[in-house]
Amino acid sequence: MVQAQEKLYTIEEYLAFEEKAETKHEFDNGKIIEMPGAKFNHNTIAARIIFALITALDALQKNCIVQTSDIKIQIPAVDSFVYPDVAVICEKPEFYADREDVLMNPLLIVEVLSESTARYDREKKFEKYKTLSSLREYVLVAQDEPFVEAFYLHDPENELWKISHASNIAASVHLHSIDVTLKLEDIYKQVFS
Repeated sequence: MVQAQEKLYTIEEYLAFEEKAETKHEFDNGKIIEMPGAKFNHNTIAARIIFALITALDALQKNCIVQTSDIKIQIPAVDSFVYPDVAVICEKPEFYADREDVLMNPLLIVEVLSESTARYDREKKFEKYKTLSSLREYVLVAQDEPFVEAFYLHDPENELWKISHASNIAASVHLHSIDVTLKLEDIYKQVFS
């Protein structure tokens, strides 16, 4: 029996497809993969993180830009385009092929974990993100309990990451790449309060 070969797409085909799609899709080495839709708590947490980051960065007068989950990140080393929940850029934004919907140089990325994506975000997606030369911090935020894990690249030359975590509503997590501390009570307000 002959198995049907899965169709592989070019980057240009993917980007054209994504412009017309009603749902989001990631691109993985020629494959177009539909993303599951986010639920209420996921979106609430992501919005609160964005608000907290913008507020803190403005107070520190840092010239950083916070982006929502509508921006794609291109990861050239693994021929991928992915959607993070939150991305922070502190240099001049670099865009793929001058497309302002595809960013190439995030400094910090946040993913809000869901049951269906937690393993992928923690393992395969993080491995992809690690290939970005601009990335210095990756933050995973649980949505079913107050728990935040931050992975900070403290030694880029030797690819050594420091891990810190906060695991109760009264705790805080410090984001070294942007020198901002986030309180879990702010992130999880209206979810666990």
